[in-house]
Amino acid sequence: MMAERTIEGYESVRTWRRDLSEQWGGDPIAEEPEKLQALTRFCEFVNEDPDTIIGRCFRVRKSDGERVISAKWRAHYAEKIREFREHNPDQESQRLGANVLSFLIHNGVLIQV
Repeated sequence: MMAERTIEGYESVRTWRRDLSEQWGGDPIAEEPEKLQALTRFCEFVNEDPDTIIGRCFRVRKSDGERVISAKWRAHYAEKIREFREHNPDQESQRLGANVLSFLIHNGVLIQV
């Protein structure tokens, strides 16, 4: 569930913004507000905040204590992105999905849908 703060206050969103800025220059999130709008809509769709989503995508491996991707949660969010795209108009759905994937990728979660 999203807290009362703005989506830009979440650490995972700040990571996304910083990485995009380093990659492209400027502030891609300020220049393309639809990126944040897509993430906000996705968070509302799954009823979770950005940091919770990223947190669930990682687990600590018992054998050596290393932080690794959770295949179960990665598959869960890949399915949720597909559902999210299906609930939105055609031309918009690919862009919405791409923005959510960008958020995940820049936080270390590689997902293909």
